[in-house]
Amino acid sequence: MLYSLETLELFIKVLSSSKPSSKTNSLSIAFNSVEEAKPGSVIGSVRLHDRDNSEEGEVTYMVVGGTDRDGTFVVDRLTGDVYLARPLDYERDERYTLQIEVDDFSPAHPSSTLVHLDIDVEDSNDHSPQFPEDPLTIVVSESMAPGSSLYTFQATDQDGSGPNSELRYSILHQWPDTPGLLTLDSSTGILSLGQELDHEVTSNLILVVKATDSAQDVSQRRWGSVTARVYVTDENDNPPVFSSPTAVSVMEDQPVGFVALYVMARDADQGENGRVTYSIQSGNTGGTFSLNPNTGSLSIFKPLDREEQDVFNLTIVAEDHGIPAHSSSQLLCVHVIDVNDEVPWFEESQYDAQISENQPPGTSVLTVFASDLDQGTNGQVTFGGISQDGFTIEPATGVITTTKSLDRELQEYYTLTVYAKDGGLPPNYAKATVRIRVLDENDNIPHFGRLFYSIEVPENLEVLPLFTMRATDKDAGESGEINYKITAGDPSGDFRLDRQSGVLSTARPLDREKKAGYKLTVTAQDRGRPPLSSTATVEVTVLDINDNSPHFQSSSYTADISEDVPIGSLVLEVKAIDLDHGPNSQVLYFLSSGSRSMFIIEQNTGRIITAAPLDRERTASYTFEVYATDSSPVNPLNSTAQLTVYIQDVNDNAPFFIQDPLILNISASSLSNHRVLATMRAEDKDFGANGSVFYRFANPVRGFTINSLTGDIQATEKLQTLTQSQRTLIVQAMDQGNPAQSSLGVVIIYIREQSYSGIRFSRMARDVSLQENAAKGTVVTQTQAQYPDGSQTGISYSIFSGNRIQSFGINSITGEIWVQKSEGLDFEETPKLRLVVKAETASSSSYMAVNLILQDVNDNLPRFQLQNYVAYIREAQGYDFPIIQVAADDLDQGQNGQVTYSIRSSSMSGLFKIDPLTGSITTAAIMDREIWTQTKLVVTATDRGTPRLAGSATLTVIIIDLNDNSPMIPLPREIRVPEDTLVGTVITQVTGNDVDSGPALSYTLHLETNNQGMFGIHRFGGGVSLTGPLDYEERTWYTLTVRSSDSKHQSEANLTILVDDVNDNAPIFTQDLYQVTVSEHLPAGSAVVTVTATDSDFGENGKIIYRVMSSTRGVFYIDPSNGTLFSNQKTEFDFENPSILVLIEAHDQGTPPLSSIATVQVQVSDVNDNAPIFHQSEYRATVCEDGLPGSTVLTLEAVDGDLSRDNCGFDFAIASGNSGNAFQIESSVRFLEGQGFQTVGTLILVEHLDFEAVPSYNLTVVVSDRGIPQRSSSVPILISVTDANDNPPAFSRAEYSVVLSEGAAAGTEILLLSATDPDSAPNGEVQYSISSGDETDLFQVDRWTGALRLQRPLKSERQLSHTIVVQATDGQGHFSLAPVIIEIKDINDNKPFFPLKLLTASIRENQPKNALVTMLHAIDHDRGVFGQLKYYLLDSSNEGKEAFIINQTSGEVRTRSTFDFEKVNSFSFVAVAMDAGNYSASVTVQIYVTGEDEYDPVFTSSEFSFEVPEGAKKGQIIGKVQARDEDGGVDGIVLYSLSDGSPYFEVNKSTGAISLIMDSYSRHTSRSKRELRLMTLEVTAQSPLETSRVAVAKVSVDVTHTSFGLSTDMNMLLISVIAVSLGTIVILIIIAVALFFVKLRRKTKDQKGCGRTPASGTMLHKFEETKIAANEMIYHQALPGYVATQSGSSGGQYTRGGSLDPSHSSGRGSAEAEAAEDDEIRMINEYPRVSSISSSMQERISARGPDSGIQQDADQLSDVSCEPSIDWFRGKKLGSVNSTLLAGQVPVYRDEGVGYVGVGRGLSISHPKDYTFPEDGKPAVDGSLTAIVASDEELRGSYNWDYLLNWCPQFQPLANVFTEIARLKDETAPPHPRRSFHHKAKAESRIDPPPLITSVAHPGAKTVPPKPAVGRTYPSLASFRRSPLSAEGSISSVAMSPSFSPSLSPLAARSPAITPFNVSQGPSASMISTTEHHLEHIEEAELRI
Repeated sequence: MLYSLETLELFIKVLSSSKPSSKTNSLSIAFNSVEEAKPGSVIGSVRLHDRDNSEEGEVTYMVVGGTDRDGTFVVDRLTGDVYLARPLDYERDERYTLQIEVDDFSPAHPSSTLVHLDIDVEDSNDHSPQFPEDPLTIVVSESMAPGSSLYTFQATDQDGSGPNSELRYSILHQWPDTPGLLTLDSSTGILSLGQELDHEVTSNLILVVKATDSAQDVSQRRWGSVTARVYVTDENDNPPVFSSPTAVSVMEDQPVGFVALYVMARDADQGENGRVTYSIQSGNTGGTFSLNPNTGSLSIFKPLDREEQDVFNLTIVAEDHGIPAHSSSQLLCVHVIDVNDEVPWFEESQYDAQISENQPPGTSVLTVFASDLDQGTNGQVTFGGISQDGFTIEPATGVITTTKSLDRELQEYYTLTVYAKDGGLPPNYAKATVRIRVLDENDNIPHFGRLFYSIEVPENLEVLPLFTMRATDKDAGESGEINYKITAGDPSGDFRLDRQSGVLSTARPLDREKKAGYKLTVTAQDRGRPPLSSTATVEVTVLDINDNSPHFQSSSYTADISEDVPIGSLVLEVKAIDLDHGPNSQVLYFLSSGSRSMFIIEQNTGRIITAAPLDRERTASYTFEVYATDSSPVNPLNSTAQLTVYIQDVNDNAPFFIQDPLILNISASSLSNHRVLATMRAEDKDFGANGSVFYRFANPVRGFTINSLTGDIQATEKLQTLTQSQRTLIVQAMDQGNPAQSSLGVVIIYIREQSYSGIRFSRMARDVSLQENAAKGTVVTQTQAQYPDGSQTGISYSIFSGNRIQSFGINSITGEIWVQKSEGLDFEETPKLRLVVKAETASSSSYMAVNLILQDVNDNLPRFQLQNYVAYIREAQGYDFPIIQVAADDLDQGQNGQVTYSIRSSSMSGLFKIDPLTGSITTAAIMDREIWTQTKLVVTATDRGTPRLAGSATLTVIIIDLNDNSPMIPLPREIRVPEDTLVGTVITQVTGNDVDSGPALSYTLHLETNNQGMFGIHRFGGGVSLTGPLDYEERTWYTLTVRSSDSKHQSEANLTILVDDVNDNAPIFTQDLYQVTVSEHLPAGSAVVTVTATDSDFGENGKIIYRVMSSTRGVFYIDPSNGTLFSNQKTEFDFENPSILVLIEAHDQGTPPLSSIATVQVQVSDVNDNAPIFHQSEYRATVCEDGLPGSTVLTLEAVDGDLSRDNCGFDFAIASGNSGNAFQIESSVRFLEGQGFQTVGTLILVEHLDFEAVPSYNLTVVVSDRGIPQRSSSVPILISVTDANDNPPAFSRAEYSVVLSEGAAAGTEILLLSATDPDSAPNGEVQYSISSGDETDLFQVDRWTGALRLQRPLKSERQLSHTIVVQATDGQGHFSLAPVIIEIKDINDNKPFFPLKLLTASIRENQPKNALVTMLHAIDHDRGVFGQLKYYLLDSSNEGKEAFIINQTSGEVRTRSTFDFEKVNSFSFVAVAMDAGNYSASVTVQIYVTGEDEYDPVFTSSEFSFEVPEGAKKGQIIGKVQARDEDGGVDGIVLYSLSDGSPYFEVNKSTGAISLIMDSYSRHTSRSKRELRLMTLEVTAQSPLETSRVAVAKVSVDVTHTSFGLSTDMNMLLISVIAVSLGTIVILIIIAVALFFVKLRRKTKDQKGCGRTPASGTMLHKFEETKIAANEMIYHQALPGYVATQSGSSGGQYTRGGSLDPSHSSGRGSAEAEAAEDDEIRMINEYPRVSSISSSMQERISARGPDSGIQQDADQLSDVSCEPSIDWFRGKKLGSVNSTLLAGQVPVYRDEGVGYVGVGRGLSISHPKDYTFPEDGKPAVDGSLTAIVASDEELRGSYNWDYLLNWCPQFQPLANVFTEIARLKDETAPPHPRRSFHHKAKAESRIDPPPLITSVAHPGAKTVPPKPAVGRTYPSLASFRRSPLSAEGSISSVAMSPSFSPSLSPLAARSPAITPFNVSQGPSASMISTTEHHLEHIEEAELRI
């Protein structure tokens, strides 16, 4: 929000201050608010600074009038803060006036001030400037003078006057952007011309003008834009401008009549003003040239001679035909070009030079020089002709330089041929020879044949040589001698390198496990100065020997696995590590037979997994060995570890009863009590808790108990008393597993003495045999039960237990048992089964066990102890060598479990045999590993059952190798090695073959004596390397002997090495430049020249082949063998290449071939037999239609094959197609690179083109030479006229309009704009952009497609319509504009909301029906129909609906009736704002009824009489007057004043107490002589309002005992003393007042500094403080009520409904009371709410005397009223508050550390006060029991009863007494729950009970229990705000403790009147409140005490 309180300016002007402080003041306050202030914010405060010291709640603020009829502002009732309730709009209302009534209820200075608040709305910059028309068109002439005004831009801004509407204009965009061309006055908007316009430069402009307002905040300024198009009209103001060149060249041999140039000048003007004629003004020496005045053609009139004059400077004048005519001139320079007729020549025919090798490229060798006598290019000599690689010649200077660094070792001598060529066409040549010698330098480092060597060495071997390293150095002498050493990679010195020979050998045995490899750096260093060196890397790999066994990480392993894991579950993963490498380290794992085939191991990983189901009950653990063997083929090593697998129990076995059923026949006589009748024992195969069995009865049993541990069953009752069914016991045995397994068993007890008539089985159990796996349906047996008489009717059978997996079924009628499924019948698993069959009838049951004995069937395969067997055997073992013994087990019995072994037939099975009984496997043949290394056999175990079953296992037999074979060396008979092979190169690889697997082979080389040092071999790698240089010319072959050994056997082989010749000599030409001249018409096949080259190599390397590499014209070929050059076609003269350069290569037949190059220059002599020929067969050109005359369209080049100038000179002409003579062609001389000056034809545009008239031209141009006979040729020229960009784009519509939904997403395409340009591409390619109107970048148009898109959502946009100008341009300055109008269609995407949670308003009482109260305004950011809100009143209590009506459309709140402030002073209801989309918002509306002064104040008596006691001092109170005002609010406050001032008396403005203002000096006379003297005073009673009604009472004061009113002469001394005293007092008062204000300021600062929160007097404050964080703003208007601040000097306030509230009196006054007591009783009974009576009634009660018998004080004071005055409270420094709340609203207080409690509707917040007591420790008492209760005794926790009983007899009306009693807190009533402030249930009515005059209690009265003594209070607790009702005690305290319902308390008669002011003493102070209700609700009231 832009607005902040700090920016407000507050002006306060006091309009009226002359009236007394008790009168109403009128203040005027004005402040400003910015237009964009956020609704709900505080925009200012009308809090009056002179009221800052008032206690909170004593000052209230209420809007009572003004111009704000629509509820724009809300004033906080308590703070005076002004809240903004709806958005401001400066343009709607720029000023508001509020009349705010500020009522100050402070007892000291009550007042009412009417504040006139003027709120000036500061215009916020919320409107953007807008132009009335967009786009604009402006027309201006180019002759308009600079400074002229072109146009005035005028934009409007709807903001109010001031900076927000002051517009500044600026140019946002301008095209073309010519600086200073246009100026725009920023304030007036006048567009002026800043520079001269030129139509020819700028024919039109586009301007985008920006209007920006002048908001003071620069960042908040708004702007609008408009697009303007400015057209510039043409004027005749241009002279001719030359477009033709200022220089032209003419060959000196051009003929007369030759057109040298077409002079062209252009006038931009039109008509005659633009027509130009030409003339030569000067420089035409001798009339050499002629100029056509109309066409401008400049031709040769006389022959040219360069030697006579080589330059003509012609002044050409071009003049238009305007009046006056404009002309311009041009200096045309005509150059005469020389013709080439001289030949260049060298100074020397042969040059010699030297250069050192290694010089950088670009080093100069020498300079050759040649000269030519011709001038110009004909005399400019250039050099060339070097074909030798490594040198170049600078063409211009003749400097020969190197192109690379030369190396003497490669070539020492070079011979070059150079030529000199002039610049003529054709050129002339000369040649010379250059010989160059390269001088030597020492520049070669030793060079290894390879930079990287890799060798292998087995570990553990003794010292031996490995191989020889050699390097070469091309330098001679010491620079070529090399030493070797190891410089890195061998810190331990494991190797040794011979310094001279380079032989590398080991220095000690190597250990691969310590170091597996070496990277040695070997350095070769020559002996030159400085020495040069190079390095090579030798990577030594140490080969592994199997010298390490696998090693397990642990020697033993244990593993735990559950017995129920599935097959394949991981048991353990073992790991053995072998430090060897390769197969020697590859570990295989095997298991011993102890694993019983229950486990298998993965050979490669060591993962042990289960192979069969586990059963802990069979085998609880397995212990076996794990073997780890490496994979060495020669000597495999292994290691062993032990593994123990413990099977963890699973609760998979249910308890099994040993005997079931258990049937007992017991004699009753033998039974003793608690004897063990039977024991049901069950066994569980599981372990631990899974096998621990507990017993219990399965069903509730009577008469028996069972021991849960032992299964002992005892009788607890006499068995004869139990029925037979009760003696049938079902016992459940349950193990302790999880989940638990259980079984049921049966115990049947029969009494022998009792006859049993039920059914019984004939026997307890039966054994039945059954074959395992019996088929489904097999009958097992039949069970029969019967009655004693043998009958079997009505018996049903079932299987009671033992059928756990439902393997059996039973016929319930016949008792036949059959197999239901065979899966559970496994002999090997359970050989015996028991079924318990139950037979039962309706009255009896019986049980029998069927024991099933399973018969074995051959259903188990034999199972090997291992699934995979592995056996190792050394090769060469003989027959019957034992290998391994296998074993298999079969779980079946007898022959079914007897096993025989066999080997399944396979290709290798014949090599082995097996004992069929023992499983021992032996060899059946001799094993040879070289034939096979291992085999896999399948071993079968077959049982002897029927049918026979077989199981299998695999046996892998691995053969261990023996070194029993000699190595073999397969060598080639001979190898060929080139002679240039580098020393150190491996020339061949020797690989020995040994079928044995080891050890590694070693190689040695044996050489002849004369071959020593030429070759070497890698000891273990076998690589043969060259260790010395080869020379084919010295020796062409060598024989080597290679020996291979495997340490036990060895073999040899011979190797022949043939040295091959290398092609290292290139052919050499006898000369490198051949020159020859041939006739143009040389026939095809004619010999031109023979070139010769020689090669010193042998054979094919020396055989030379010639070929033509390239030729400037491919008209030659060469004989490849003899080098003769022939023409392959008739030679023709080529104008561009009269000299033909042929490059010839001679290369030998070597591989790769070497070659050299020579150049043959063939000069062809000319014959005039060629017509001029154009370079192209067709020309095409493109000319833009706006091309300027004089521009060149095409340059035509032709060539004539003839050489002479006469034959090759030619001219151009247009033969046809030149319609309208739009083109001309001129011949001119130009210098062409490599050809010199040549004649070219230039096609020139001479007329304006029109694409629409002639889109293309087809010209025929002819070129003719000047030979005899003349020859010519023609060429077609197609000229396409391109369309110029002379058409602007045109939109398809002049204006676009589109409707867009507000909810459109960003990127939505709104409209596809289309503009077309008749021009062709690219001039017709239209580009689109937004020119103006889119200041907020809301839209975006696609540059090429014209798609208009939305850039961001429209939700934040408040505009309903947008107009933007879209510009279509072709990118070349042509454009068109189109406005696009975009209407925004609203969607309902915003919910309405009220800025304030609580709206307050006021209405004067007695206003007529339908009076306007306020206007509701909710904010909905939607536009259109969804932004139109309807308002409804929502009030569940109907309070608001009955009182107000809301206009649904406007939100006006009007009254339904006339209000009476004295009856109801506020309303609260909820209003709802709803939009068309059913979104709604609610707000609480608080409406206060303000009172009017309707009633006059009424004194309690029309006359009062008081007496001034003798010796009375200044300030002593002599009496008190009292008046009532039945008005409510500030109108009901009574203020007292003396009508005429008195020098002796004053009246307290608030209390009416009359006191002395000076001491009374007594007259010293006797009492008998005293005369009664009276003084009369008039006391005025009125409210603080200026227009208050007034009442007057007379007061008679007895001044007999004073000197008041005595004559002056008798009291001069007294008067003097009094005057001096008064003066002193006045000075002291001034000082005291000054000190008081200083202290007050400090106190205020201290309070602010301490941050103490003042008590809030509003219901909303109290309620919301528990819910709303301190940093949240609460928008509200204070509820009526007044709150004490921290100040302790304040007296009580006037409380509606309190004891001084006249609106609840009888209204008849004291004159109507006939009998005071009866009246009072009748009033109390009729009006239980009345809490005060008239003064006259009190007087009568007092006059009747005290009924309590307590002696009165003799103080001579009038007994007018016993109500304590405010001064009494002020003297006690007491302060209290009492607020009147709305009906039904429950205030919330915070009790001491207890939270919040509700205490009716009165509100009192107390603060600690200071207490002042007399010296005797007793408080001064002025007539209130409340004062006594709230005294020092309360602080001490007890009371001074003596003092209480001697209390002064200032009696109180009984009504007050009982009203006090009724207000006491009901200890039995439940605490009020916290209620929502906005949605509260209807409050329970409560009334104060009448005094219980009769013996019958009022209906609903409740007994009030006695209360405990009030605890001691501590001022330190003052910081805690708490309930005004103490949790420990109330107003009654100990003094009121007796229960008084239904009888009266004895203390009631002596109870003083309850003060209308709440008495507070510290945190435990109590509060009395009255709950105010409308009288019409009394019938609903419930009495509550």
